[in-house]
Amino acid sequence: MTPETAKPQRAAIYVRQSVAEPEGIKRQLEACHALAVAREYVVVEVYEDDNVSGYKARGDGTAYARLLDDARAGRFDVLIVRKLDRLGRSLSALEQLTAARVNTVTTDGALDLASPSGRLVANVLTSVSRAESEIKAERRVFANAARRATGVPTSGRVPYGYRWVTAKERAENGSTQAYALDGGRADDVRAIYDAFLAGVPLGAIARDLNAAGKRTLGTKSNPDGFAFGVSTIRRMLMSPYYAGRLPIPAEGGEQRPYDQAAITLATTEAGDWPAVVAPEEWEEAKARLAHPERKTSPGPTRKWLLSGLAVCGVCREPVRAGGGERGIQSYRCRSMAHFMRRGAPLDDFIERVVIARLSRPDALDLLADRDRPDTDALRAERRRLEVAVRQAGDDEQDGLIDRAERVRLTKRANARIAELDDLLRAGVDTNAFAEVVGQSDVAAAWYALPLSRKRAILEALATVVLHSVGQGNRRAMSDEAMARTVALEWHN
Repeated sequence: MTPETAKPQRAAIYVRQSVAEPEGIKRQLEACHALAVAREYVVVEVYEDDNVSGYKARGDGTAYARLLDDARAGRFDVLIVRKLDRLGRSLSALEQLTAARVNTVTTDGALDLASPSGRLVANVLTSVSRAESEIKAERRVFANAARRATGVPTSGRVPYGYRWVTAKERAENGSTQAYALDGGRADDVRAIYDAFLAGVPLGAIARDLNAAGKRTLGTKSNPDGFAFGVSTIRRMLMSPYYAGRLPIPAEGGEQRPYDQAAITLATTEAGDWPAVVAPEEWEEAKARLAHPERKTSPGPTRKWLLSGLAVCGVCREPVRAGGGERGIQSYRCRSMAHFMRRGAPLDDFIERVVIARLSRPDALDLLADRDRPDTDALRAERRRLEVAVRQAGDDEQDGLIDRAERVRLTKRANARIAELDDLLRAGVDTNAFAEVVGQSDVAAAWYALPLSRKRAILEALATVVLHSVGQGNRRAMSDEAMARTVALEWHN
């Protein structure tokens, strides 16, 4: 009788890594296939879990879940993995495979989970692997704390406007700074703060950046980045990193969510990298974002200089764009009863008047006269009131005061905070003039500005009052004739 030839064992391969990185998966597969060839296994299936943590449950939709289903169905006899920790950091994975009567083989040492000795070795190796991971995590916590003590941020996603300086680069340059300014992107951040503090709405800032071809930082899944949006601009204005400030972690190393709104100058410390803006500007931006009456949109009439800014000389309502001949820019009174005028000549005239005003020798007074000598005191008072509001909430929870008292205290504090924001805003509106006033060529500086910045300057400078031009053809009005139908009420 001819002896039966033993059937080759059916093998499955499982590969996993916590961070998506093609080379890692490739190296695991090469090692596993090499072992299958050496032992004459027939590979019937390969299961890949990329960017999947070994600590987290791997349920429906993962390759590991399919692997267990196939193991229970008896579709393979042996499972090959690069190392035991690829299966996970707990004993549950081993127990599930043992129950399915599947032997597990690792490329760095064979294991037979069907035998007591094999399970003992597997348990020891799994415990060692988990201990190694916990030790690494503990070392990482201490290393992060040591870096933070010297003002170095932890590695991770670098803010737009900076680039990460590797430890090797720092050693070669004799520097400890982990962030370096990223050329044009740092200029973009500076422009975002300048525009916002000058009164430009977030939507207009985003549109100007997108029109200039700017994109957010790319990622592996989106290497070209995304278009800027309002939420992106808001996050950048609230980030303490642009002011060179590092958030202070909770006491005792306790983990807490990263809440930009709750971060203040008092809850940060100086970081060891170049700031894009001054801490006072960052605080001012946060204060403006929190103000309940802050404008969040330039509105539907944002395409023209005077839309929503100029007012009718009769009813004093803001003028609207549109309503004239098709394809011709026009301004009209909201009621349609008092005037309708061609827009382009008005915009050109107002721009020339504004340029003339900003070119005068006393234009520098627009900057000096708006500065507040008590800005630091106002900011300090605002911070104290913010603390008082939070304290009132804590006191209510602790039973020290009732809800009515907490509401009374909070309402009074918030009212004062609103007053302080108005005062602080008046102290920084001079940013609207900073790019034009004092320039050698004021006209060139003005015409180089995007429309949103021009509107912010005009809003801070004067109120434009429009009147009807009367009967007849007035399409070619001189500046003298135009001045008789337009009034500028200059702001102090």
